Amino acid sequence: MIAAAAPALLLIPALMMLHEPERGASETHREPVHTGSMWVVLKIPTLWWIIASGALVNFNMYAIGTFMPAMFGRIYHLNVGAAGIKTGIVYLIGGIAGGLLGGFSGDHIIHSHKNGRLWMCAAFTLIGAPFAYYASIAADLSIAVILWTVLYASLNTYYGLVYSSIQDIVKPSQRGTTMALYFMAMYLCGASFGSIITGGLSDHYARLAAEAAGSAVLTEAARATGIQQAMIVIPIVNVALAFVLFMGSRTILADIGRRQKAAAVAV
Repeated sequence: MIAAAAPALLLIPALMMLHEPERGASETHREPVHTGSMWVVLKIPTLWWIIASGALVNFNMYAIGTFMPAMFGRIYHLNVGAAGIKTGIVYLIGGIAGGLLGGFSGDHIIHSHKNGRLWMCAAFTLIGAPFAYYASIAADLSIAVILWTVLYASLNTYYGLVYSSIQDIVKPSQRGTTMALYFMAMYLCGASFGSIITGGLSDHYARLAAEAAGSAVLTEAARATGIQQAMIVIPIVNVALAFVLFMGSRTILADIGRRQKAAAVAV
């Protein structure tokens, strides 16, 4: 872990030399610097949908991050090293593919549909749901890795598409406050419960599997069944996430319009 931190330390001098651009420099209308309170930000309807989406996406991300290595180990009988490598494949390929797909598709669709980023993210998330379901029940390890990779890619489209949508509805002087509120909900309501709930489900289903097999103790087979059934919560949350993002895409046009109108009046 110490060695893994070394590259970050080497980047510190480069970061110190970076020039921070002026806030709002790329905006069509240059708005006056006025922070306002966080309650002003919370009056934006789309932001509530985006905050809810952050909690849901983090629920899945932390459920995957916490239990995927254990799932590979229990279901497919991999040792710790091999399970870590399979998890790394999912993260590497899915993370890069999802990030690039979200960025390119968001840059393309925004020219024709101002609500396109949220709509497209909803579509990617919904497409990922069946992949997550079949990955949870896959009997073959290679198929499971492929399916989980597709699901992880679909979730990683979220960041480029949704983070940029936040900037569309909030003026530059309020973006720091907005992101702070968003991340607070994202981690307190999403990351905090993703691993806890998924782990609780895994223990519950493992006990049921042991009882069904007539065992008084949790066998490895029962633990495998428990975690396999618990991971089915991921496609369910994916569907909920797609719905929340779609609802956000229905309100964002009005919020963008209000912000642009206010900026024009201020100028």
